Amino acid sequence: MKPPASLRGVTAVAAVALLVACASPSPSPTPSPSATPTLSPSPTATPIPPVSFPLAVVTGLTNLKATITLDELVTLARRGQLVMPCGVTLTQPDLAAIGPCVAADQVVTKLRSDQELVALLPPGLVEPATKVLPIAGDGPFGLFGPDLFGDPEARALPYPIVGSAPADGPAALDPAWTAYDASQTWNLTAIGSLCADRIAAYYAVIQGKGWDWPFNGGTATYTGGPFLNPNPPVGISRYPIVQPVETGNDGVTASVSRRADVALADHKCPILPTANWAPNETGPPSLAVPEDVLSRWQGFLGLDAVYLAADHQSDRGVFGIQSTVELLDKHGFPHTGVGMNLDQALEPAYVEVAGLKVAFVSWNEVTGPVHAGPTTPGVAWLTEANVDGALAKARAGGADLVICDPQWWGGDEYHPDLWASQQAAVGWMDQAGCDQIVGGGLHVSGGLFLRQQPDGVSLIDAGPGNYMYGQAWWQETQEGVILDMTFRGKTLANVRLHPYVMILSARAALTDPEGDGHYVLERIWKAAELDY
Repeated sequence: MKPPASLRGVTAVAAVALLVACASPSPSPTPSPSATPTLSPSPTATPIPPVSFPLAVVTGLTNLKATITLDELVTLARRGQLVMPCGVTLTQPDLAAIGPCVAADQVVTKLRSDQELVALLPPGLVEPATKVLPIAGDGPFGLFGPDLFGDPEARALPYPIVGSAPADGPAALDPAWTAYDASQTWNLTAIGSLCADRIAAYYAVIQGKGWDWPFNGGTATYTGGPFLNPNPPVGISRYPIVQPVETGNDGVTASVSRRADVALADHKCPILPTANWAPNETGPPSLAVPEDVLSRWQGFLGLDAVYLAADHQSDRGVFGIQSTVELLDKHGFPHTGVGMNLDQALEPAYVEVAGLKVAFVSWNEVTGPVHAGPTTPGVAWLTEANVDGALAKARAGGADLVICDPQWWGGDEYHPDLWASQQAAVGWMDQAGCDQIVGGGLHVSGGLFLRQQPDGVSLIDAGPGNYMYGQAWWQETQEGVILDMTFRGKTLANVRLHPYVMILSARAALTDPEGDGHYVLERIWKAAELDY
Protein backbone atom coordinates (compact mmCIF):
# COMPACT_ATOMS: atom_id res chain seq x y z
CA MET A 1 0.00 0.00 0.00
CA LYS A 2 1.46 3.35 -0.90
CA PRO A 3 1.40 6.29 1.46
CA PRO A 4 -1.03 9.12 0.91
CA ALA A 5 -0.01 11.85 -1.52
CA SER A 6 0.34 14.43 1.24
CA LEU A 7 2.91 12.28 3.06
CA ARG A 8 4.72 11.53 -0.16
CA GLY A 9 5.19 15.27 -0.67
CA VAL A 10 6.53 15.88 2.80
CA THR A 11 8.92 13.02 2.43
CA ALA A 12 10.20 14.30 -0.89
CA VAL A 13 10.78 17.79 0.47
CA ALA A 14 12.63 16.39 3.44
CA ALA A 15 14.80 14.25 1.21
CA VAL A 16 15.68 17.17 -1.03
CA ALA A 17 16.49 19.30 1.98
CA LEU A 18 18.77 16.55 3.37
CA LEU A 19 20.57 16.21 0.05
CA VAL A 20 21.10 19.95 -0.15
CA ALA A 21 22.43 20.04 3.37
CA CYS A 22 24.91 17.22 2.69
CA ALA A 23 26.07 18.78 -0.56
CA SER A 24 26.56 22.34 0.78
CA PRO A 25 30.08 23.10 2.02
CA SER A 26 30.45 23.77 5.80
CA PRO A 27 31.81 27.15 6.74
CA SER A 28 35.60 27.00 7.50
CA PRO A 29 36.29 27.28 11.24
CA THR A 30 38.33 30.25 12.39
CA PRO A 31 41.50 28.94 14.00
CA SER A 32 42.08 29.90 17.65
CA PRO A 33 45.39 31.51 18.50
CA SER A 34 47.95 28.82 19.51
CA ALA A 35 48.72 28.73 23.29
CA THR A 36 52.40 28.77 24.25
CA PRO A 37 53.09 25.54 26.21
CA THR A 38 54.23 26.01 29.85
CA LEU A 39 57.28 23.87 30.79
CA SER A 40 57.19 22.43 34.37
CA PRO A 41 60.56 22.66 36.15
CA SER A 42 62.34 19.33 36.73
CA PRO A 43 62.26 18.30 40.41
CA THR A 44 65.53 19.14 42.21
CA ALA A 45 67.01 16.38 44.42
CA THR A 46 67.26 17.36 48.08
CA PRO A 47 70.94 17.31 48.95
CA ILE A 48 71.87 14.80 51.65
CA PRO A 49 73.84 16.52 54.38
CA PRO A 50 77.27 15.12 55.17
CA VAL A 51 77.68 12.59 57.95
CA SER A 52 79.22 13.99 61.14
CA PHE A 53 81.15 11.74 63.51
CA PRO A 54 83.85 11.87 66.21
CA LEU A 55 87.42 11.08 65.22
CA ALA A 56 89.59 8.97 67.50
CA VAL A 57 93.22 9.97 67.95
CA VAL A 58 95.29 6.82 67.52
CA THR A 59 98.91 5.76 67.53
CA GLY A 60 100.87 2.51 67.45
CA LEU A 61 100.09 0.02 70.21
CA THR A 62 103.68 0.00 71.50
CA ASN A 63 104.07 3.79 71.53
CA LEU A 64 104.72 4.87 75.13
CA LYS A 65 102.63 8.00 74.62
CA ALA A 66 99.37 7.65 76.57
CA THR A 67 97.43 10.93 76.08
CA ILE A 68 97.50 13.96 73.78
CA THR A 69 96.57 17.63 74.05
CA LEU A 70 94.78 19.68 71.41
CA ASP A 71 97.86 21.91 71.18
CA GLU A 72 99.95 18.85 70.31
CA LEU A 73 97.49 17.96 67.56
CA VAL A 74 97.71 21.49 66.12
CA THR A 75 101.51 21.27 66.11
CA LEU A 76 101.51 17.85 64.43
CA ALA A 77 99.08 19.08 61.78
CA ARG A 78 101.11 22.22 61.09
CA ARG A 79 104.25 20.13 60.62
CA GLY A 80 102.50 17.68 58.32
CA GLN A 81 102.96 14.90 60.87
CA LEU A 82 99.29 14.21 61.63
CA VAL A 83 97.96 11.35 59.51
CA MET A 84 94.54 12.30 58.12
CA PRO A 85 92.05 9.84 56.59
CA CYS A 86 91.12 10.67 53.00
CA GLY A 87 87.56 11.82 52.39
CA VAL A 88 87.18 13.30 55.89
CA THR A 89 86.82 17.01 56.58
CA LEU A 90 87.88 18.09 60.04
CA THR A 91 85.12 20.33 61.39
CA GLN A 92 86.35 20.63 64.97
CA PRO A 93 88.89 21.87 66.01
CA ASP A 94 89.94 24.31 63.32
CA LEU A 95 93.31 23.10 62.14
CA ALA A 96 94.80 22.71 58.72
CA ALA A 97 96.51 19.41 58.04
CA ILE A 98 99.48 19.55 55.70
CA GLY A 99 100.56 16.64 53.59
CA PRO A 100 98.86 13.78 51.76
CA CYS A 101 95.99 11.88 53.32
CA VAL A 102 95.81 8.10 53.76
CA ALA A 103 92.80 5.98 52.78
CA ALA A 104 90.76 5.59 55.96
CA ASP A 105 90.92 1.80 55.93
CA GLN A 106 94.72 1.92 55.48
CA VAL A 107 95.51 4.11 58.49
CA VAL A 108 95.97 1.06 60.74
CA THR A 109 98.45 -0.43 58.26
CA LYS A 110 100.35 2.86 58.31
CA LEU A 111 100.56 2.76 62.11
CA ARG A 112 101.72 -0.84 62.11
CA SER A 113 104.73 0.21 60.05
CA ASP A 114 105.53 3.24 62.23
CA GLN A 115 104.39 2.91 65.84
CA GLU A 116 105.25 6.54 66.65
CA LEU A 117 102.82 8.07 64.14
CA VAL A 118 99.67 9.82 65.34
CA ALA A 119 96.52 9.70 63.22
CA LEU A 120 92.85 10.63 63.23
CA LEU A 121 90.58 7.67 62.57
CA PRO A 122 86.81 7.18 62.16
CA PRO A 123 85.69 5.34 65.31
CA GLY A 124 84.40 2.25 63.54
CA LEU A 125 87.91 1.54 62.24
CA VAL A 126 89.54 1.53 65.68
CA GLU A 127 90.98 -1.91 66.44
CA PRO A 128 93.50 -3.46 68.87
CA ALA A 129 96.44 -2.85 66.51
CA THR A 130 96.02 0.84 67.32
CA LYS A 131 96.11 2.57 70.68
CA VAL A 132 93.54 5.30 71.25
CA LEU A 133 95.02 8.43 72.82
CA PRO A 134 92.56 10.17 75.14
CA ILE A 135 92.49 13.94 75.11
CA ALA A 136 94.64 14.91 78.09
CA GLY A 137 92.65 15.48 81.27
CA ASP A 138 93.34 16.97 84.68
CA GLY A 139 94.56 13.72 86.23
CA PRO A 140 98.21 12.80 86.66
CA PHE A 141 99.95 11.95 83.38
CA GLY A 142 96.92 13.43 81.56
CA LEU A 143 94.48 10.81 82.84
CA PHE A 144 90.69 11.13 82.84
CA GLY A 145 90.17 13.41 79.84
CA PRO A 146 87.61 12.93 77.04
CA ASP A 147 87.98 9.44 75.61
CA LEU A 148 85.69 7.69 73.11
CA PHE A 149 87.00 4.31 74.29
CA GLY A 150 87.60 5.04 77.97
CA ASP A 151 85.62 4.50 81.14
CA PRO A 152 82.02 5.78 81.48
CA GLU A 153 83.03 9.14 82.95
CA ALA A 154 85.58 9.78 80.20
CA ARG A 155 83.13 8.74 77.47
CA ALA A 156 80.53 11.16 78.85
CA LEU A 157 82.79 14.23 78.56
CA PRO A 158 82.29 16.53 75.54
CA TYR A 159 84.55 15.21 72.79
CA PRO A 160 86.41 17.95 70.89
CA ILE A 161 87.46 16.26 67.63
CA VAL A 162 84.76 15.92 64.98
CA GLY A 163 84.88 15.19 61.26
CA SER A 164 82.42 14.90 58.40
CA ALA A 165 82.23 13.03 55.11
CA PRO A 166 79.76 12.86 52.20
CA ALA A 167 76.76 10.69 52.97
CA ASP A 168 76.45 9.36 49.42
CA GLY A 169 78.26 9.29 46.13
CA PRO A 170 81.70 7.97 45.27
CA ALA A 171 83.38 9.87 48.13
CA ALA A 172 81.08 8.46 50.84
CA LEU A 173 82.69 6.34 53.55
CA ASP A 174 81.33 2.98 54.63
CA PRO A 175 78.71 3.76 57.34
CA ALA A 176 80.29 1.09 59.56
CA TRP A 177 83.50 3.14 59.59
CA THR A 178 81.86 6.29 60.90
CA ALA A 179 79.49 4.60 63.36
CA TYR A 180 79.97 5.17 67.10
CA ASP A 181 77.45 3.81 69.60
CA ALA A 182 78.33 4.94 73.11
CA SER A 183 75.74 2.57 74.58
CA GLN A 184 77.64 -0.42 73.15
CA THR A 185 81.11 0.79 74.20
CA TRP A 186 82.46 -0.47 77.53
CA ASN A 187 85.78 -1.16 79.23
CA LEU A 188 87.16 -3.87 81.48
CA THR A 189 90.20 -3.54 83.75
CA ALA A 190 92.23 -6.35 85.32
CA ILE A 191 94.64 -5.41 88.11
CA GLY A 192 96.54 -8.67 88.48
CA SER A 193 97.57 -10.67 91.55
CA LEU A 194 96.01 -9.52 94.81
CA CYS A 195 96.61 -10.81 98.35
CA ALA A 196 97.08 -8.17 101.03
CA ASP A 197 98.87 -10.42 103.51
CA ARG A 198 102.57 -10.22 104.48
CA ILE A 199 103.95 -6.71 103.93
CA ALA A 200 100.62 -5.01 103.16
CA ALA A 201 99.17 -6.52 106.34
CA TYR A 202 102.29 -5.51 108.27
CA TYR A 203 101.82 -1.83 107.41
CA ALA A 204 98.03 -1.89 107.69
CA VAL A 205 97.80 -3.69 111.04
CA ILE A 206 101.14 -3.82 112.84
CA GLN A 207 102.31 -0.35 111.80
CA GLY A 208 98.80 1.01 112.26
CA LYS A 209 98.33 2.62 108.84
CA GLY A 210 94.93 0.95 108.49
CA TRP A 211 93.50 -1.02 105.59
CA ASP A 212 92.73 2.07 103.52
CA TRP A 213 96.45 2.74 103.07
CA PRO A 214 97.43 -0.25 100.87
CA PHE A 215 94.46 0.35 98.57
CA ASN A 216 94.84 4.13 98.26
CA GLY A 217 98.06 4.49 96.27
CA GLY A 218 98.79 7.54 94.14
CA THR A 219 101.71 8.16 91.80
CA ALA A 220 105.43 7.48 92.06
CA THR A 221 108.76 8.14 90.43
CA TYR A 222 112.17 6.48 90.83
CA THR A 223 115.14 8.02 92.57
CA GLY A 224 117.37 6.68 89.81
CA GLY A 225 117.84 3.73 87.49
CA PRO A 226 117.74 0.06 88.46
CA PHE A 227 120.52 -1.24 90.73
CA LEU A 228 121.46 -4.64 92.13
CA ASN A 229 119.52 -5.56 95.26
CA PRO A 230 122.02 -5.22 98.12
CA ASN A 231 120.00 -7.40 100.54
CA PRO A 232 117.99 -10.09 98.77
CA PRO A 233 116.01 -12.60 100.85
CA VAL A 234 117.69 -15.84 101.79
CA GLY A 235 117.80 -18.15 98.78
CA ILE A 236 117.16 -15.35 96.26
CA SER A 237 119.93 -14.15 93.95
CA ARG A 238 120.79 -10.48 93.53
CA TYR A 239 118.49 -9.01 90.90
CA PRO A 240 118.06 -5.39 89.80
CA ILE A 241 115.52 -3.41 91.81
CA VAL A 242 114.22 0.16 91.72
CA GLN A 243 113.71 2.69 94.50
CA PRO A 244 110.29 4.34 94.07
CA VAL A 245 109.12 7.41 95.97
CA GLU A 246 105.55 8.62 96.15
CA THR A 247 104.61 11.88 94.43
CA GLY A 248 101.10 12.39 95.81
CA ASN A 249 97.72 11.89 94.12
CA ASP A 250 96.45 9.41 96.71
CA GLY A 251 93.71 7.18 95.37
CA VAL A 252 94.41 7.64 91.68
CA THR A 253 95.69 4.09 91.12
CA ALA A 254 92.55 2.46 92.47
CA SER A 255 90.40 4.93 90.55
CA VAL A 256 91.54 3.43 87.22
CA SER A 257 89.86 0.21 88.30
CA ARG A 258 86.92 1.80 90.11
CA ARG A 259 85.93 4.00 87.14
CA ALA A 260 85.79 1.06 84.71
CA ASP A 261 82.54 -0.48 83.50
CA VAL A 262 83.83 -3.84 84.74
CA ALA A 263 86.73 -4.31 87.19
CA LEU A 264 88.36 -7.73 87.58
CA ALA A 265 90.99 -9.04 90.03
CA ASP A 266 92.98 -12.23 90.50
CA HIS A 267 92.72 -13.00 94.21
CA LYS A 268 95.30 -15.54 95.32
CA CYS A 269 94.56 -16.42 98.95
CA PRO A 270 91.72 -17.29 101.36
CA ILE A 271 89.48 -14.70 103.01
CA LEU A 272 88.76 -15.29 106.70
CA PRO A 273 86.48 -13.66 109.26
CA THR A 274 88.54 -10.85 110.76
CA ALA A 275 88.34 -12.42 114.22
CA ASN A 276 89.95 -15.61 112.88
CA TRP A 277 92.77 -13.91 110.99
CA ALA A 278 96.31 -12.83 111.84
CA PRO A 279 98.95 -11.48 109.44
CA ASN A 280 101.73 -13.73 108.18
CA GLU A 281 104.95 -12.15 109.43
CA THR A 282 107.54 -14.90 109.19
CA GLY A 283 108.12 -18.37 107.84
CA PRO A 284 106.85 -20.06 104.67
CA PRO A 285 103.98 -18.24 103.02
CA SER A 286 100.66 -19.40 104.42
CA LEU A 287 98.55 -16.54 103.21
CA ALA A 288 95.10 -15.16 103.96
CA VAL A 289 93.34 -11.81 104.31
CA PRO A 290 90.61 -10.65 106.69
CA GLU A 291 87.04 -9.83 105.78
CA ASP A 292 87.93 -6.18 106.46
CA VAL A 293 89.60 -5.88 103.04
CA LEU A 294 86.35 -6.57 101.18
CA SER A 295 84.94 -3.12 101.90
CA ARG A 296 88.14 -1.69 100.35
CA TRP A 297 87.64 -3.85 97.28
CA GLN A 298 84.28 -2.16 96.92
CA GLY A 299 85.13 1.39 97.96
CA PHE A 300 88.60 1.76 96.44
CA LEU A 301 88.97 -0.81 93.65
CA GLY A 302 85.31 -1.05 92.65
CA LEU A 303 85.70 -4.75 91.87
CA ASP A 304 82.87 -6.42 89.96
CA ALA A 305 84.23 -9.98 89.87
CA VAL A 306 87.18 -12.01 91.16
CA TYR A 307 88.79 -15.18 89.91
CA LEU A 308 90.17 -17.42 92.61
CA ALA A 309 91.82 -20.50 91.12
CA ALA A 310 95.30 -19.93 92.56
CA ASP A 311 98.13 -21.68 94.35
CA HIS A 312 97.50 -20.35 97.89
CA GLN A 313 93.77 -21.02 98.17
CA SER A 314 94.32 -24.16 100.28
CA ASP A 315 96.68 -22.42 102.73
CA ARG A 316 93.98 -22.39 105.45
CA GLY A 317 92.43 -25.73 104.58
CA VAL A 318 88.78 -26.48 103.96
CA PHE A 319 87.78 -23.79 106.46
CA GLY A 320 89.58 -21.18 104.35
CA ILE A 321 87.88 -22.31 101.14
CA GLN A 322 84.44 -22.36 102.73
CA SER A 323 85.02 -18.98 104.37
CA THR A 324 86.18 -17.45 101.08
CA VAL A 325 83.08 -18.58 99.22
CA GLU A 326 80.68 -17.54 101.99
CA LEU A 327 82.23 -14.10 102.56
CA LEU A 328 82.33 -13.26 98.87
CA ASP A 329 78.68 -14.24 98.58
CA LYS A 330 77.85 -12.20 101.67
CA HIS A 331 79.46 -9.07 100.19
CA GLY A 332 78.03 -9.61 96.71
CA PHE A 333 81.21 -10.38 94.75
CA PRO A 334 80.72 -12.75 91.80
CA HIS A 335 83.55 -15.31 91.89
CA THR A 336 84.84 -18.35 90.04
CA GLY A 337 87.55 -21.00 90.34
CA VAL A 338 87.13 -22.19 93.96
CA GLY A 339 84.33 -24.18 95.54
CA MET A 340 83.24 -26.78 98.03
CA ASN A 341 83.21 -29.21 95.11
CA LEU A 342 84.19 -29.21 91.46
CA ASP A 343 80.74 -28.21 90.24
CA GLN A 344 80.85 -25.05 92.36
CA ALA A 345 84.46 -24.29 91.41
CA LEU A 346 83.59 -24.42 87.70
CA GLU A 347 80.58 -22.13 88.12
CA PRO A 348 81.16 -18.87 86.19
CA ALA A 349 81.03 -15.39 87.67
CA TYR A 350 78.60 -13.19 85.72
CA VAL A 351 78.52 -9.44 85.14
CA GLU A 352 76.01 -7.58 82.96
CA VAL A 353 77.20 -4.59 80.93
CA ALA A 354 76.06 -2.81 77.75
CA GLY A 355 73.17 -5.23 77.37
CA LEU A 356 75.52 -8.22 77.47
CA LYS A 357 75.98 -11.02 79.97
CA VAL A 358 79.72 -11.52 80.46
CA ALA A 359 81.00 -14.69 82.12
CA PHE A 360 84.35 -15.24 83.84
CA VAL A 361 85.77 -18.74 84.35
CA SER A 362 89.04 -19.75 85.99
CA TRP A 363 91.40 -22.69 86.51
CA ASN A 364 94.80 -23.26 88.15
CA GLU A 365 97.83 -25.35 87.16
CA VAL A 366 100.28 -24.10 89.82
CA THR A 367 101.30 -26.67 92.42
CA GLY A 368 100.04 -26.32 95.98
CA PRO A 369 96.26 -26.20 96.31
CA VAL A 370 93.85 -29.11 96.56
CA HIS A 371 92.14 -30.08 93.30
CA ALA A 372 88.37 -29.66 93.58
CA GLY A 373 86.55 -32.95 93.03
CA PRO A 374 82.95 -34.19 93.02
CA THR A 375 82.87 -33.97 96.82
CA THR A 376 86.25 -32.34 97.54
CA PRO A 377 86.66 -28.61 98.27
CA GLY A 378 89.43 -26.99 96.27
CA VAL A 379 90.34 -25.13 93.11
CA ALA A 380 89.28 -25.94 89.56
CA TRP A 381 92.30 -27.54 87.91
CA LEU A 382 93.43 -26.52 84.44
CA THR A 383 92.49 -29.61 82.42
CA GLU A 384 90.77 -29.93 79.09
CA ALA A 385 87.72 -31.52 80.74
CA ASN A 386 87.41 -28.67 83.25
CA VAL A 387 87.82 -26.04 80.53
CA ASP A 388 85.02 -27.70 78.57
CA GLY A 389 82.88 -27.99 81.69
CA ALA A 390 83.21 -24.35 82.70
CA LEU A 391 82.53 -23.08 79.17
CA ALA A 392 79.47 -25.31 78.90
CA LYS A 393 78.16 -23.80 82.13
CA ALA A 394 78.81 -20.27 80.85
CA ARG A 395 76.99 -20.80 77.57
CA ALA A 396 74.12 -22.61 79.28
CA GLY A 397 73.91 -19.65 81.66
CA GLY A 398 73.29 -17.29 78.75
CA ALA A 399 76.76 -15.73 78.46
CA ASP A 400 77.26 -13.52 75.41
CA LEU A 401 81.00 -13.23 76.05
CA VAL A 402 83.37 -15.45 78.07
CA ILE A 403 86.62 -14.20 79.61
CA CYS A 404 88.90 -17.08 80.62
CA ASP A 405 91.35 -16.66 83.49
CA PRO A 406 94.03 -19.35 83.86
CA GLN A 407 96.46 -19.23 86.79
CA TRP A 408 99.49 -20.74 85.08
CA TRP A 409 103.23 -21.16 85.21
CA GLY A 410 103.85 -23.57 82.35
CA GLY A 411 106.45 -25.31 84.52
CA ASP A 412 107.99 -22.38 86.38
CA GLU A 413 107.12 -18.83 87.43
CA TYR A 414 108.75 -15.46 86.65
CA HIS A 415 108.69 -15.57 82.83
CA PRO A 416 106.67 -13.37 80.44
CA ASP A 417 106.23 -15.77 77.52
CA LEU A 418 103.96 -18.78 77.01
CA TRP A 419 105.58 -22.18 77.53
CA ALA A 420 104.43 -25.48 76.05
CA SER A 421 101.77 -26.43 78.62
CA GLN A 422 100.36 -22.89 78.52
CA GLN A 423 100.14 -23.05 74.74
CA ALA A 424 98.35 -26.39 75.01
CA ALA A 425 95.89 -24.85 77.47
CA VAL A 426 95.26 -21.97 75.05
CA GLY A 427 94.30 -24.60 72.47
CA TRP A 428 91.73 -26.07 74.88
CA MET A 429 90.32 -22.63 75.64
CA ASP A 430 90.09 -21.65 71.99
CA GLN A 431 88.37 -24.92 71.14
CA ALA A 432 85.91 -24.57 74.02
CA GLY A 433 85.00 -21.01 73.03
CA CYS A 434 86.90 -18.57 75.26
CA ASP A 435 86.60 -15.10 73.73
CA GLN A 436 89.48 -13.48 75.63
CA ILE A 437 92.19 -14.89 77.95
CA VAL A 438 93.59 -12.96 80.92
CA GLY A 439 96.10 -15.06 82.85
CA GLY A 440 97.86 -14.70 86.16
CA GLY A 441 100.22 -16.25 88.67
CA LEU A 442 103.56 -15.51 86.99
CA HIS A 443 104.37 -12.63 89.41
CA VAL A 444 105.76 -10.64 86.46
CA SER A 445 103.96 -8.77 83.71
CA GLY A 446 103.61 -11.23 80.85
CA GLY A 447 103.47 -10.70 77.13
CA LEU A 448 100.42 -9.62 75.16
CA PHE A 449 99.35 -11.85 72.28
CA LEU A 450 96.76 -10.82 69.68
CA ARG A 451 95.13 -13.36 67.33
CA GLN A 452 92.59 -12.92 64.56
CA GLN A 453 89.54 -15.10 65.23
CA PRO A 454 86.30 -15.44 63.20
CA ASP A 455 84.47 -13.03 65.53
CA GLY A 456 87.26 -10.47 65.86
CA VAL A 457 90.60 -10.12 67.61
CA SER A 458 91.23 -12.32 70.64
CA LEU A 459 93.74 -11.33 73.30
CA ILE A 460 95.94 -13.42 75.55
CA ASP A 461 97.50 -11.53 78.44
CA ALA A 462 99.95 -13.88 80.14
CA GLY A 463 99.37 -11.91 83.35
CA PRO A 464 99.31 -8.23 84.43
CA GLY A 465 101.76 -8.81 87.32
CA ASN A 466 101.74 -8.35 91.09
CA TYR A 467 99.24 -5.70 92.17
CA MET A 468 99.55 -6.40 95.89
CA TYR A 469 101.67 -9.41 96.70
CA GLY A 470 104.80 -8.27 98.51
CA GLN A 471 107.76 -9.41 96.39
CA ALA A 472 110.27 -6.56 96.45
CA TRP A 473 113.44 -8.44 95.54
CA TRP A 474 113.34 -7.86 91.74
CA GLN A 475 112.28 -4.96 89.57
CA GLU A 476 110.06 -7.27 87.53
CA THR A 477 108.10 -8.32 90.63
CA GLN A 478 107.94 -4.72 91.89
CA GLU A 479 106.29 -3.44 88.71
CA GLY A 480 103.05 -4.33 86.95
CA VAL A 481 100.28 -2.95 84.77
CA ILE A 482 96.53 -2.51 84.95
CA LEU A 483 95.16 -4.12 81.79
CA ASP A 484 92.48 -1.91 80.21
CA MET A 485 90.39 -3.49 77.42
CA THR A 486 87.65 -1.66 75.54
CA PHE A 487 84.87 -3.46 73.69
CA ARG A 488 82.45 -2.49 70.96
CA GLY A 489 79.62 -4.81 71.96
CA LYS A 490 81.26 -8.25 72.06
CA THR A 491 84.21 -7.21 69.89
CA LEU A 492 87.55 -6.18 71.37
CA ALA A 493 88.30 -2.68 70.04
CA ASN A 494 91.28 -1.39 72.02
CA VAL A 495 93.91 -2.33 74.61
CA ARG A 496 95.82 0.01 76.91
CA LEU A 497 98.18 -0.58 79.83
CA HIS A 498 98.60 1.56 82.96
CA PRO A 499 102.01 0.91 84.60
CA TYR A 500 102.50 0.92 88.37
CA VAL A 501 105.13 0.09 90.99
CA MET A 502 104.78 -1.21 94.54
CA ILE A 503 105.52 1.28 97.32
CA LEU A 504 107.13 -0.47 100.32
CA SER A 505 106.09 -3.74 98.62
CA ALA A 506 102.55 -3.04 99.76
CA ARG A 507 100.83 -0.24 97.84
CA ALA A 508 100.51 0.15 94.07
CA ALA A 509 101.31 3.60 92.65
CA LEU A 510 100.99 4.65 89.01
CA THR A 511 104.10 5.59 87.07
CA ASP A 512 104.40 7.81 84.01
CA PRO A 513 104.17 5.63 80.87
CA GLU A 514 106.68 7.91 79.14
CA GLY A 515 108.85 8.05 82.27
CA ASP A 516 109.62 5.28 84.75
CA GLY A 517 106.69 3.23 83.49
CA HIS A 518 108.64 2.51 80.32
CA TYR A 519 110.56 -0.35 81.95
CA VAL A 520 107.59 -2.65 82.44
CA LEU A 521 105.90 -1.60 79.18
CA GLU A 522 108.98 -2.33 77.10
CA ARG A 523 109.37 -5.76 78.72
CA ILE A 524 105.78 -6.57 77.80
CA TRP A 525 106.24 -5.46 74.19
CA LYS A 526 109.48 -7.43 73.92
CA ALA A 527 107.60 -10.64 74.78
CA ALA A 528 104.46 -9.75 72.80
CA GLU A 529 103.12 -11.04 69.48
CA LEU A 530 100.91 -8.35 67.99
CA ASP A 531 100.65 -9.10 64.26
CA TYR A 532 97.29 -10.70 63.60
